[in-house]
Amino acid sequence: MQPDTDKRRNGFAQIYAQLFRDFRDKPIRILEIGVLKGGSLWLWTELFPHPETLVVGIDLEIPEDPLPANAKVHVCDQNDPAGLQRIVAQYGPFDLIFDDGCHFTKETRLCFETLFSSVKDNGYYIIEDWAVGYWDDRDVRYRGMVEVVTEIMQQAPAKSIDAFLIALNPGRTYAVFRKGTTGWKH
Repeated sequence: MQPDTDKRRNGFAQIYAQLFRDFRDKPIRILEIGVLKGGSLWLWTELFPHPETLVVGIDLEIPEDPLPANAKVHVCDQNDPAGLQRIVAQYGPFDLIFDDGCHFTKETRLCFETLFSSVKDNGYYIIEDWAVGYWDDRDVRYRGMVEVVTEIMQQAPAKSIDAFLIALNPGRTYAVFRKGTTGWKH
């Protein structure tokens, strides 16, 4: 039995199926930061079923449950830019990068700064659960997540981001940044 993923319960699966439908039948490369038990790795293989699609996950531990045949998981800390670069060198560039890791400001910023350049043109970098930055009663390491997303939006032209979508809904927040060839132009 495949492990579950919160992406089904919170509606991300349906949202991503719609947002990234153009990738559905193409051989793509996906990187996910934070895979927990591996349920989302199975989800990616369902949403993007091309037999040559590669799904790469990183986390602090390898899931014990079986993984899809086209998935690879590596132990890598989000605070390790050299480790992140090794993953990129081995498997990148990527069409989709999902940051569903610890949701701490420092780590989220570091991952974006380290990995965004490895997103293919017309590919996407997604930060999930960024609204933890609004939580005053939680871990202080969450504070600043709103600012991280805002900073990325402000850097859109310089980072070759030609489109973004920011969603703030109860239990479902995500920021999607599309890498263009030249960035946003008016």
